[in-house]
This record gives sequence, C-alpha cells and structure tokens, in this order.
Amino acid sequence: MTFWKVLLVILAVLWLISLIRIGGRVRYGQAGLFVTALAGPFKIQLLPAKERPKKKPKKEKKSKKEEKPKEKKPKPEGQPGTLSRLMKLLPVVGQACGSLKRKIRVDDLELELIWGGADAAAIALGYGQANAALGMIWPLFANNFKVKRHSFQIGMDYGAAQPMVELQAAVTMTVGQIVTLGVHYGVKALIVWTKSGRPARKKAVEKPKKQEAMSHE
Repeated sequence: MTFWKVLLVILAVLWLISLIRIGGRVRYGQAGLFVTALAGPFKIQLLPAKERPKKKPKKEKKSKKEEKPKEKKPKPEGQPGTLSRLMKLLPVVGQACGSLKRKIRVDDLELELIWGGADAAAIALGYGQANAALGMIWPLFANNFKVKRHSFQIGMDYGAAQPMVELQAAVTMTVGQIVTLGVHYGVKALIVWTKSGRPARKKAVEKPKKQEAMSHE
C-alpha cells in the first residue's frame, strides 16, 4: 500500500506542476519597453536588463604553439545540405503553430491610443484609421486565441503634440501543454530530420553482362 500511496502523491505533484502557467508580459509606452517572464507566481524582468558590475579584463596569455587550422572534412557525395533539410521541417513547424493557436491564452491585453498632433484634420483621420484597423484585427485575434481580459481605448487630444500609445499584453501556456506539444512535434521533427539526412541512393546504370557480351559480338 505504501508504494501506491507514494505513486499517487507523485502523480498529484506532477499534475499540479502541469497546471502552472508559463509565459511573458510585454509593456510598451512613454516609459519604454518592458519584458517580463512569468512562471506561476514568479516574475523575472528581462528588459530593461539590470546592470551588472563590470569585471576586470583578464590578461590574455600568449600561446607558445600556434594552433593549426582545422581541416574541413569533405561532404560525402549525395549528402543533402542543411538548408534542404530545414525546408523539409517547415510542414512540421506549420502544424505546431496551428496547434499553438488555441493553447496560448491571452491573460491581459490593453491598448490605449490617444491621437494628437498639430493638424486637427490629421488627428481626425488618424483616429478613424485606428478604429478601422482595430475593427478588422480584433475579430481575427479573438477567433484564434483565448482572450481572458481585454481593454481598448482610442481617443483624440488636440492639445497633444504627437500620438501617445500604451500597450500591455500577457500570454501564458500551462507546463502540461508545453510538454505535450514539445514531445509530439519534437518527435515528428526528429524523424523528418533523420530521414532527410540520409544520402540519396544512386540508380544502377550498368547493363547485365550478357547484354555486354552480345554487343561486343
């Protein structure tokens, strides 16, 4: 019974870990660009990066023996190139991107756009274009991703010297979803990559010996 209890505890812990959401948050505005990595309740600021104390440069040691340049091994005949192998991976990448659509969750999406400038007509025109663009983009966005919370505010300010934008977005996926997709499409990509690395077989062109003998006669 102790074995089954331990196994149940391990499975419960793994299940709880699979529910942890991992992702990132991007915020852009007048203060600049901020990028934060999210892992459950933990947050790690990526941009702007914190300044680290500068290390003293190490003195380079002079090597007594000059290193000989490494000779490049000739590529065997019929061996496919790296570019052609990468091209064969594109269908797998497309499938993975299609599966990500409904897996990624947009936890927070905020947009505040205040259109300003020196010309009143240009402000009105820009305001109309921004609303039209949002009306076309948002349905495509909402139909392909799960959006938990969103807020859009577009306005005009004739006293502002230039348009002002404040954008914030946070996207996450669960650990279970990441592992499932990674294993599934990782195995597919590995199989395609391995098969594409095999050299092409040459077709035999030599005639049978009997035909050669008859031709000499």
